[in-house]
Parts: sequence; structure tokens; C-alpha cells
Amino acid sequence: MRAYISILSIIFLLIKGSNYKEVPKNDPLANSTINPLLQIDYKNIRDTIYTLKDHVIEINLTTHQGIVRFRNGETKIFPLSGGTRNISKGIETRTGLFTLHWKSKKQYSTQFDSTVMLHWMSFNSGIGMHALRTNGYYQHLGKKNVSHGCVRMSREDAKEIFDILERGTPVLVHKGENTVTVSFGDTAENYNYYSFNELRKLLPERYSAFYNGRYFIDNKEKIIIDENNVNASGLPIGNVENIPTKQIVFTTMVNLNNEIAKEDKLDIIFSGNLEKNVNLSSHPFLDSLYVQK
Repeated sequence: MRAYISILSIIFLLIKGSNYKEVPKNDPLANSTINPLLQIDYKNIRDTIYTLKDHVIEINLTTHQGIVRFRNGETKIFPLSGGTRNISKGIETRTGLFTLHWKSKKQYSTQFDSTVMLHWMSFNSGIGMHALRTNGYYQHLGKKNVSHGCVRMSREDAKEIFDILERGTPVLVHKGENTVTVSFGDTAENYNYYSFNELRKLLPERYSAFYNGRYFIDNKEKIIIDENNVNASGLPIGNVENIPTKQIVFTTMVNLNNEIAKEDKLDIIFSGNLEKNVNLSSHPFLDSLYVQK
């Protein structure tokens, strides 16, 4: 019963949050406004996995663009062309979270008449990023998926990126639907390390909690990935369409003035009179309910 009331309180706070404009002038927080964290559209949030590598590469098969993100904040955006079923023996480039497993300046495709693939970077067994000797495919880069399954790039971009990326670099391949993203970890912090099989089970469980509005409630441990715990078959990336616009927040994250009796707190919350008792303190996870004007 107590848990049920707590959840109702949370829902009420999220609904009423946008109405809390200011606090009484004699209150120490009079020069504050409600933290936008309570009003944010949580569909913009993504679950985060971490890497200790210096780069992350993201491939968007819908926009036909790729981006290399550097640890120092720099980025390199490049046009690409992914796989399609609309050509003979063609397949769609599979989405997922991978890591770079193998690099070769020149690789021959035994499946397609020993075609020379320049600056080959494999992330999904026989699927990888590369350039070709010919120029015909250049007209499709950034516009259309025309390859047999790999990610084609210009020779200039392929060489530059080949020289940058190291083995184990995360490769996130998606069509704009990914629930997860990859961020840079810090060697000074602690991360949990799981095997590939454990991650295949754990990530869907994290996404499910996310979809059920429990992003701030369930333990969101920090997970690290590298070339040893992400094999060539890749990890699931979820579906952003399942993320709700609101997330549940514990009432312990929104604490009323300690001078108010505990048994009166729910009555105050449900009455909508928080403006009269607005001396709120925050849970560290939300930084602060109030931000200075």
C-alpha cells in the first residue's frame, strides 16, 4: 500500500511540476526556479555504455552518415553507403553495438570476384567499413544504400579513419532507433565488466526498465565494453519508440521541508499546495530541484 501511495505521489509531482513557478519571497530559495529535469521529455535520454578507447564510431543507415567521436570532443562526419537487399546477393547492414576487431589496408572479397576492399575495418565478421578502387559508388555516398552488406566510404575518408581507429573501438550501427549510446569512460572511475553472454542478457533488461519508466529507480550501473566482451555478432541496441516521455522519480528525490510531519507530506503533495511549503531539497541524482535565475 505504501509503495502504491509513493508511486501516486511521484506521478502527481511529474504532472504538477510545470506549475511550480516560484517560491515565496521570504524563502531562502526565492531566487530559484524549478529544475527543467522535472519537465524534460525523457524520450531524448539514452542508456549509456562506456569505453576506455579514444574514439567511438556511429553509423546511421537511415541518414547515410557516419561520425567518429574523439575523446577530446572533436568529431569527423563522413558520408557512407550501407548494404541493401535490392541487388543480387545483397543484404542489409545489420544494426547493433559492435567493436572493431580487425584492420587491413587491403582485403580481397572471395565472395565477390576477389574485389579489392581498401582500408578494411571489420566489426561484424565479414561485414566492415572500406573503400573501393573504382569511383562509381561515390555518387551514392551519403544518399543511398547500394553495397552488398558492408559500409562503403570514400577512399579519402577510409584512409583517414583507418589511421585513427584502434582495435576495440565501439561501432554503433543503427537506423535512428537505438536506445543505447556509447560514452567515454575514465580510468579513475569504477565500471562493471561482463562477458558477452552476460551482456546479451543484461542489456535488454536495462532497456526494459527504461521502457517501464524506471530509469531513475533501478540500479544504473556503469558498464564498460571492449574487443574482448563484444564479439562479432554484436549486442542489441533496443528501440527508442518504446521510451516513454516521463520517468518515475522516488519521493525521496523530492524531499519536503523536514519541519513538516511525515504523515502530512502526502496530503500536502496531493493538495497541490507545494507553493506554500516549497522548501525542497534534492536527491544528488537530480543535482538540484532548483537552479539559480
